[in-house]
Amino acid sequence: MNTRKIREDLGRIRTCVQRREYPRAVFLLTTALRELGGQTAPTDLRGDYRTAIADICADPAYKKEYSQPVAYQPGKERELLAFFNKFYKQVMGQEEEEDYEATLQRKLQLDRCISNGKKFLAEHKLPEAEECFAEAFKYYKNEVAAYGMIARALIDAGEYVRALGHVKKGLTEKPDDAELRRIAEECLRLRAQAGR
Repeated sequence: MNTRKIREDLGRIRTCVQRREYPRAVFLLTTALRELGGQTAPTDLRGDYRTAIADICADPAYKKEYSQPVAYQPGKERELLAFFNKFYKQVMGQEEEEDYEATLQRKLQLDRCISNGKKFLAEHKLPEAEECFAEAFKYYKNEVAAYGMIARALIDAGEYVRALGHVKKGLTEKPDDAELRRIAEECLRLRAQAGR
């Protein structure tokens, strides 16, 4: 049993919980419990275990799964290890599933907003279209292509200045994007032809 390693792992748990690195916090606790090798924790480590378990049980991610907190009791380390191993597997599986679902929903909302904006542009309702495009960026994470899609729709509607604004924003995020550069050149050319 490496008490120094156990103390370090338990000490990192509060920081992980505060940083919202919940799976890592649970992993550190299971590692610290496994390090005991099925033995009862030494007296000087029991307070560390109590604090770490209390930090994990106070987090909303734990409360979402279990309504009752778990308390540390000397001699129950094996049961705690089994419980938190199971809980760790649940957290990891859920996190991946929720991450996929959240990403899917976010991208669907982004597409919906851009599509609605295009419809408003087709109806010559520029303010409503701009509202939809602004709302689209509430769901934006790293899809630089969204800037190009919006700029292309604005170019088709003859709004070259506004299109150029979206292209510039996209290029500030990804300066080497060839598609945005091409759209910018096309926008400048059409703007010069229209005399705007």
